[in-house]
Formats: sequence, structure tokens, C-alpha cells
Amino acid sequence: MRSVNGFVLPLLIGIGALVVTGAPSAQRADDQPVSPAVVRAANDRFAGVWRLVGEETRDTTGETVARGPNANSGGRFGYIVYDPAGYMGVTLSWLKRPTFAGPQPTPQEALAAMSTYNSYWGSFAVDEARSIVTHQTFGALSPSFSGTNQERRYTISGNQLTLQPPTSANGDQRTLTWERVPDLSNLTLMHRKLIGFWKLISFERRNAKGELSSVDSPWTGFLVYTASGHVMVHMMQPYRRRNVGLSPTPEETMATYRSYTSYFGPYTVDESETSVVHHLAASFNSGQVGTDFQRAVEFMGKRLTLKPPVRKDSDGNDVRTTITWERLSD
Repeated sequence: MRSVNGFVLPLLIGIGALVVTGAPSAQRADDQPVSPAVVRAANDRFAGVWRLVGEETRDTTGETVARGPNANSGGRFGYIVYDPAGYMGVTLSWLKRPTFAGPQPTPQEALAAMSTYNSYWGSFAVDEARSIVTHQTFGALSPSFSGTNQERRYTISGNQLTLQPPTSANGDQRTLTWERVPDLSNLTLMHRKLIGFWKLISFERRNAKGELSSVDSPWTGFLVYTASGHVMVHMMQPYRRRNVGLSPTPEETMATYRSYTSYFGPYTVDESETSVVHHLAASFNSGQVGTDFQRAVEFMGKRLTLKPPVRKDSDGNDVRTTITWERLSD
């Protein structure tokens, strides 16, 4: 039995506007601009939801390399979403993840959670001449990964997509294989209005009189609804500091944990088409997996407003949360 959670994140302090200047313009290998029609055709080949179905690493001799330190976590599952407008997001989670002994993790528990989950979001550009797709990260779980360009050699064959990061320093080559997830056959009007990429605009909490009950620090993020019936959420505080050393200190670990959140799973629309429920199949906070987030839905132009159920604050007063998003997709 899933429980209905009235609030997106127990660790969420506040969210603000995300400035997105648009997906990067594509260029040919000879640095000549590519026409918008060619860019759109390339993006359309990637557009949709892809589910991770295989991954392997081979050394310079072609031999399979043994799995890493999380080999006992039972493997990974993940999804990557591409939008024709040039935006993308990816979530990867190990099947077996640690749980927290208390309501908040210790630095050791937080570090274990981060080592068994990964996600980032941003834009993408396709170089068909070189068979390279570049992910420009707007945000990521790892502070050092945010704001970077990640090249992946790709092949698309039928319903399968393979992505290969650059070879490692010792020559090892990792390959991830993804399979396209089909669209739902019974998309409603609400589905069609939700489907696409949305950027975070504002996050408000108000009391029963409609008065602003708190002032939140800015967060940034993407919300993604897909035609396959899946939802993906990425949110983080901007201007996070990168870790000083190769391994994070306890303070750096907790700062990363508190400044980022992400989840993924199917969503359903109620019969009245006035609310949506997010069913969490994977979450940065492993304690949220299997729970449901219910949201009342309102549309106004290119804006989408999601309202979780009313909650009680520490003094027992009603608090209404409103999260506003703006459409990025066409």
C-alpha cells in the first residue's frame, strides 16, 4: 500500500526561478551552423523515454571489466528522457539502496545514498556527422558535474539507443544500452497538457488567510511529464560549492544532500482531470520510494501550478504549498 505524501521533499527548504537560455545550437564537424530543420530532425530521433536495459565496461583487450564497489547493490535501473526542443534529464538508481536509521541521515548514510543514485538534467545537441550527443548539464547530484558538457558516442537501432562516455584514463570503455518506452495508448486531454519539460519558477507556502508564511531561498529545477506516463523531477540549490578533495568531507556530504533532490516514476491522472499523482519508483531519498505525491493541477497560459494537499505546520496551522512551473517544450 502506497502512502500519499502531501509535500514533495522533506529536505526541501525553498525554490526559486531557473534561468534557461535555451538548448545549445548545433554545429557540423566543420563548425558550420546546422539549420533548425536538421536540428529538429536529429532531436526527434532521440525524443522520448528510454529505459536502461544493459551496461558493461570493457578494457583495451575487449575483456569485460568486473563491476565496481556497488556490485552488491543488485544492479541499476534508470531512465533518460529527451525532448524535441533540446532538453534532457536522466535518473539512475541502484536496486538495493541503504535506508536511514532516523528521519535525517548521518553523513555516512548520506554518502551511501549518493553513491547508489545519480541524476542530472539540462539540454542536448546532436552531432550526426560524428555520432556524438552532448549533454549540457544545468544541474546534477554531484556539484562538480553541474555546468559541464558530457559527450556520448551514440548509435540508434530500432528501439535501442547505446551511449558511450569517453574512454577512461586506463582505456576502459563503458557502454549503456537503453530501450525506448512506448507511449500510453489512452492519453487524455490532461496528459497532453502535462506532457513536456517545465522549468521551476516559484515555490510558495501560505497560511489559511493566503498570507505568505515563509520566505524561501531560490532553487532551480526541471519537471518532466512524458507520453509514456512517467514523471521526472530534478531540483537543486544554485551556486553550490564543489568539493575540495577527491572525497567529500562530512560537511560537504551533508551540504550536497540538502541542496539536491530527484525522483522518477509513473504518474496517473484522476478521472476529473483536476489532479495528478506521482508514484515514486526511484528517489534520491530512498525512504520516499513506493510513496505517492498527490498534486492539484492548474494551467494558465504556459504556466503550470501544482498544489500538494494542505499540511499542518509546527504550530498546527494549515499551510498551502504552491509550486509554479513554466513550459519549455513546444
